[in-house]
Amino acid sequence: MRNVPALLAAALLAGCAAGPYAGGGPPRSDAVFSGISPGMTQAQVEQLIGPPDDTMRFPLSHTVAWDYLYQDTWGYTAEFSVTFDASGRAVSKFSKRLDRRDLLTR
Repeated sequence: MRNVPALLAAALLAGCAAGPYAGGGPPRSDAVFSGISPGMTQAQVEQLIGPPDDTMRFPLSHTVAWDYLYQDTWGYTAEFSVTFDASGRAVSKFSKRLDRRDLLTR
């Protein structure tokens, strides 16, 4: 019974570590996203950071972008995006902080 407060504190800290945008997948952070590199397959990316929050197809370039919301190292809401070519391999990635206007349109 004496350990109940300690267990509750540990559970709370574990939830905070994943951030509000973990989507049930692995914790998201700048450090985790830095592990994504060109040539990785969609399956490898999904294994590392989980399924995307959103996808967008670009028919003219035959690419698709996977987008992930997360809190960056400084606590700002940010979006990480990785783009895959027609063969399903990563060709680019970027992160950007979102401002209030971006968040209101989601």
